[in-house]
Amino acid sequence: MGGVSKLLVVTDLDGSLLDESYAWSAARPALARLRAANIPLVLNSSKTLSEMMDLADELSICSPLVAENGGLVAVPDRGGEYRIELTGLSRGWILEKAHALRAEENYRFSGFADWTTERIAERTGLTRSAARRAQARHATEPILWDDTEARLAEFQTRLAGDGIRILRGGRFLHLMGQADKADGTAAVLKIFQRAKPETNWAVVVLGDSENDRAMLEAADIAVVIPRADGARIAPRAPRVVVAPAPSTRGWNAALLTILDEN
Repeated sequence: MGGVSKLLVVTDLDGSLLDESYAWSAARPALARLRAANIPLVLNSSKTLSEMMDLADELSICSPLVAENGGLVAVPDRGGEYRIELTGLSRGWILEKAHALRAEENYRFSGFADWTTERIAERTGLTRSAARRAQARHATEPILWDDTEARLAEFQTRLAGDGIRILRGGRFLHLMGQADKADGTAAVLKIFQRAKPETNWAVVVLGDSENDRAMLEAADIAVVIPRADGARIAPRAPRVVVAPAPSTRGWNAALLTILDEN
């Protein structure tokens, strides 16, 4: 295939680009190299668009953002505003179906849509302003389940009939459509391909958790960030690189190695 070859870097945030304190300072060398080489960096996270926009501003990123586990892609315009493209179901649809089932079957759960900003801050440990950003959702709904596992399985089956799946996170269950972080990555790749059809994009994906597996396996180069305890996922991709350290330090080192090769 003719044309110019160029890297497109897509990264998970928590446990990858961001450390346990949500800081990215240890990644400064690799970030500077990306900026100098004009290599796009795409953030792909379970976080909301509101949360990710702040980080994009900090990093001076003007690439599309993939938010809410691939449920939406936000494309920046020249004025710095974002155009939202849903890849999954809308949060309104998800809430309508889930709350109707709750009323019908008396399932015991509550979620962000039921709580005030203060309650979300209490439940998550976020500051009030951070809780407000986490509340601004378009394609997912985090809930706390307070019923039996058998009833959860039943609830999950009923939701699946409406195209809604349940993704188990740390404390929360996330109600969402079938789209995932790999779908978000594919949508972003198409945006870059349309903008520069003469470019052959090689997609580098960095991630640390099972939630990142699908997008890692869709990459040309999958960079696995190990956990602090040494555990790591083992995706299948044309090339798999294991970072030499957990979190941001490993992210930085692995990406610098890849950049040195290209």
